[in-house]
Amino acid sequence: MYLIYILVKHTNVTATTTLLQYLRRYAHLKGTKYMCLEGGCGACIVSVTTKHPITKRTVTFAVNSCLVSILSCEDWHIHTVDGIGNRKIGYHPIQKVLADFNGTQCGFCSPGMVMNMYALSESNSDLTMKQVENSFGGNMCRCTGYRPILTAFKSLAKDATTEILGKYPDIEDLSECGKRDCQKICSSACRKQFTLDLCSKLADAKWFKVFSINEIFDVLRKISYNTYQLVAGNTARGVYRDFNGNPDIYIDITNVTSLLNDEVTAGGLVIGANKTLTDTIDVFRRKATVDRLAYLNKLADHIELVAHVPVRNIGTLAGNLTIKHKRNEFPSDIFLILETVGARVTIVNSRKEEEEMDLLHYLTFNMEMKVMKNIILPKLDDSFKYGSYKIMQRTQNAYAMVNAGILLKLDCNHTVQSARIVYGGINPSFHHATKAEQYLIGKQIFDDGTLQGAFQALDEDIHPDNVLPDPSPKFRKTLAISLFYKFVLSIAPNDKVSPRNKSGGSLLSRPISTGVQDFQTNESLYPLTQAIPKLEALGQTSGEVEYITDLPDSHDQLYACFVTTKAPANSLVTNIDPSEALKQPGVVSFYSAKDIPGLNTFFPPNANVPLGFIPPQMQIVPEELFCSGVVKYYFQPLGMIVANTQELAEMAADMVKAEYSPGENPFLSIRQILAAGANDRIHEEASLEASRKGEDIKHVVKGTFDTTWQYHYHMETQICAVVPKEDSLDIYPGTQWMDFVQVAVASVLKISENYINIIVKRVGGAYGAKITRCAQTACAAALAAHKLQKPVKMQMSFSMNMDVVGKRFPSAADYEVGLNDKGEIQYLNHTLYLDYATGGNESMISHSIGIFVSSYMHDTWNVAGNYTQTDNHAGTMTRAPGNTKIMAMIETIMEHVAMELNIPPLEIRLANMDPNQNKPILQSINECRQWCDYDNRLRNVEEFNKNNRWRKKGLSLVPMTYLLRYIGSLNSRVVIYAGDGTVAVSHGGIEIGQGINTKVAQVCAYALGISLDMVSVKASSNFVSPNNFTTGASITSEKVCYATLRACETLLERMKPVKDRMDNPSWKELVKECQNQYIELAASHMYNPYDPVQTYDIYSVCATEIEVDILTGIHQVVRVDLLEDTGNSMSPFVDIGQVEGAFIMGLGFWTIEKPVFDNEGRILTDRTWNYKIPGALDIPIDFRVKFPKNNPNPNGVLHSKATAEPPLCLSCSVPIAIRQAVASARKEADANALKWYPINGPSDVENTILNSLNDYTQYTL
Repeated sequence: MYLIYILVKHTNVTATTTLLQYLRRYAHLKGTKYMCLEGGCGACIVSVTTKHPITKRTVTFAVNSCLVSILSCEDWHIHTVDGIGNRKIGYHPIQKVLADFNGTQCGFCSPGMVMNMYALSESNSDLTMKQVENSFGGNMCRCTGYRPILTAFKSLAKDATTEILGKYPDIEDLSECGKRDCQKICSSACRKQFTLDLCSKLADAKWFKVFSINEIFDVLRKISYNTYQLVAGNTARGVYRDFNGNPDIYIDITNVTSLLNDEVTAGGLVIGANKTLTDTIDVFRRKATVDRLAYLNKLADHIELVAHVPVRNIGTLAGNLTIKHKRNEFPSDIFLILETVGARVTIVNSRKEEEEMDLLHYLTFNMEMKVMKNIILPKLDDSFKYGSYKIMQRTQNAYAMVNAGILLKLDCNHTVQSARIVYGGINPSFHHATKAEQYLIGKQIFDDGTLQGAFQALDEDIHPDNVLPDPSPKFRKTLAISLFYKFVLSIAPNDKVSPRNKSGGSLLSRPISTGVQDFQTNESLYPLTQAIPKLEALGQTSGEVEYITDLPDSHDQLYACFVTTKAPANSLVTNIDPSEALKQPGVVSFYSAKDIPGLNTFFPPNANVPLGFIPPQMQIVPEELFCSGVVKYYFQPLGMIVANTQELAEMAADMVKAEYSPGENPFLSIRQILAAGANDRIHEEASLEASRKGEDIKHVVKGTFDTTWQYHYHMETQICAVVPKEDSLDIYPGTQWMDFVQVAVASVLKISENYINIIVKRVGGAYGAKITRCAQTACAAALAAHKLQKPVKMQMSFSMNMDVVGKRFPSAADYEVGLNDKGEIQYLNHTLYLDYATGGNESMISHSIGIFVSSYMHDTWNVAGNYTQTDNHAGTMTRAPGNTKIMAMIETIMEHVAMELNIPPLEIRLANMDPNQNKPILQSINECRQWCDYDNRLRNVEEFNKNNRWRKKGLSLVPMTYLLRYIGSLNSRVVIYAGDGTVAVSHGGIEIGQGINTKVAQVCAYALGISLDMVSVKASSNFVSPNNFTTGASITSEKVCYATLRACETLLERMKPVKDRMDNPSWKELVKECQNQYIELAASHMYNPYDPVQTYDIYSVCATEIEVDILTGIHQVVRVDLLEDTGNSMSPFVDIGQVEGAFIMGLGFWTIEKPVFDNEGRILTDRTWNYKIPGALDIPIDFRVKFPKNNPNPNGVLHSKATAEPPLCLSCSVPIAIRQAVASARKEADANALKWYPINGPSDVENTILNSLNDYTQYTL
């Protein structure tokens, strides 16, 4: 018996210490990042090389280091991004290719991307582009839109083509070792690796590693315990954080070989229950060639939809089934497919007795002191027809809203001999549609009468529960029935099904994605206009660049966590009791509103907001740092805990008790305010009035428009580090606005602003969330550091960030349009609302209302712009914050009236444009129309829809005239060093991933006439750039580039007299002589609105083609043609990245992302488990971006135009195209129904299927 009794020598390592914590805290390897700590974002991925417990071959695979206990890593060689390549040892080809293809922006996700690809390449020397593209479902990126990342990594595949931007070095060249099967780990590939001496007892529990089933029971018999956990992948914590609580003992069973074996017997396939899902897929693929096991291929297809590659690499069959066993509501795909085929499990007890049972029995079976040994899958001949489905919020890495498995045994006449119909996602106790199963026996399946009877039986069988944040019961029931219909269509012979219905039997198939980037450069201006990767790209792909979370901790470092209110808005806090938290060893203090020496607001009344930032009729609204009595919104910060570790601070924060007395019921939505007539919560901010009203009114169209919140999803959550010094408070905030943080902290602490130093090198994503909201974290961390005179770091967890911080403003609108027969608008009355909620300091309507009218004749239009005040967290700036929704309002109105009048949407748009007033956008429309072959494709879409009942397409074309206006001031300081002539720049902008430092360096090098490698961009600080405005609104790069240009011109003017006296000096010679002549080689310029840079408009057009599966509500973005007006792009790669990333963020807003709140205002979707952004396979299959050529901007900086936000507005073309596709289905479902249905939140799967008007009486062969 080999029983290892484990004790870790590091006394501060516990059974719950993760590999991530060990890497960062003890090994001090900061290249590996983190965000969600639940395996949902991919930032923490590392590569593991070890010996397979069965084959004994060396294997390499990716894991989420945040899920893996450090004690599970025995005999693992851990490869991190720090070690596979860096500037000292040279960069790995994977790191290089991601940088070269411009696959980084903020860079926070890049190490995880690199390590996922590294593990993939090390494990497979024969990679295809398809395999690469399908392997990044667990890696989230908000910045890039994924296209350049996928292109970079696909270029390494064996079948890479020139269409994928050429082929990088062959994949064989990526290996550090030519011997793929060698049993040694090459030192050059594993410079960062470690092993543990594993002993017996831990501080909080005991850990055992066993090698047989007998040893499992030996441990349980001999060791005293109350609770225990069998440990394999430990991925359940990604679903349920408290899944196993804190057991007394942990038993690592990953090397128990009897739980890993597989064999084919006369009865079927017997597979070890502890097989990882990845190994299971491999076994199923191989064994599918065995007689009567062909269906295993379909099971493998379904398992590939479970979680993502790193989770499948360590998550096991038994582990997944155990989650289902303990939490019956869990929509387990493994349970579903195994139950569908009639699999059975073998359970072993402590007396070595084995019991075989079906999975339904297993769900209620007492598993105490028992182990699942194996799973037995039966052999099924060709008379069995199997199919399974998983309908998710996005294409990969999401739980099933509804999943279904169906197995029918048919005789030669298609008569049903047996039926198994299994569903998940209905309710915790529902598994089999028993009435439908019984009904089908003895009936011919390919008969419309039989189908209608089956649908009726399913209707009686299926009773979904109503539990938020799950989708509605109506949707889940409709979907469940349609999945059975889809299955029947999929197995029906061609002569049994209508050609128009046949395509409904298949799921949407996604080919390998492609992209086109069409732009122009000017070599005479290089490095300006040159397409180059970001300056920081290699540092980001190697993990070398430093973010705030990577700053080294001091020996006395402390950490802070907010304590939040757990009560609805308007409740009164009557008591706060932190005593239980303060008893915990390592907890230092608790602070609340009464401990604030200055003002209790993180939005100070003396904030340096430029003229126009807040409309004249509005005033700064105090926003409390800590709740002082009346709760403003659910999860409002009530105080904070300070402790020795972040984990302890978070745990102790949950121990703080608060008591409340109830107040008035909160208002939680715009429509709720309107319905109640709560006019005191509605305020007009801006309006546009018609100068006339048309008289040729033949049609009147009325409608509504509603959108919800969108979370920013910056990979680096809100964070701030504060270090007290002898004469200062050094603050390292994750901010877009240094000056705001400085003023806010000074106000809260009641200290002078010159006592505060702000330093920001970079921020790991922001999108507007770190303009003012960051001050809440900064003020809290500064308060603790100031009071304790110790360094304090405060980083919000993903859930805390979602709970506390506001999001994209919700909106609502009501409109009425009068038109003539040509579709010319005779009058338009439009009332819009944005919800500022408990905020109001980031007003947007007055800045954005112009985009509603900017592309059209509008002298007959009345537009009223109002803001509302619900009892939610403050609505806050989010990339293109007002323009996104307000532009979508007018474009959906155009689509709505087009459907009502039965006139093509583009004709409606053109009918309402003036040939002179709207000439630039008309030119852009014509260019896009020809470039994307719009007219021919539109005819093809119409033909497709005629030929298909259950698959529909839509093709939208949306114009945009984006009004870009400058506001605020920004500095740039340029310094030339006399020793070698190199140049450094520091500016008031913040590098948040938008490439500002790269553009600044290009402009500086161009202006001074030197090479780009001579320019370095330093961290931003409030000393070099005091009183500067925020980074945002797409104008920062231009303003800073302009300031840099002017500073360079000042330097050149100073240097000119010296140069004129010299004989054609080199740059270094000139600089040295200037130094000798005491010429000041440093200059600054502050951009301000009085500089001769004029505002301008951006004219862009986007055509988007969508295909919708009407039976599931799933859609694919088939193709996007985006013509983006960039003027003369200063840095085309950077601008392409901004365009693509913005569009995909908008795609998420319009089709996937849906925060759900309960009736008290508590957000229920505050985890990566239930809040999804687009993934790698949700982007357009064919994504084409074009910058118009010979298109200089006469008004902007160096003839360029902004790119960060405008393209996001064009993403409304996606829900519009979905409505065009669904309109065809609605017309066929009910000839009397309106073709149009309003925007009401994201056009997600649920919204689409419910608005398709599906009814099972329509489901025929």
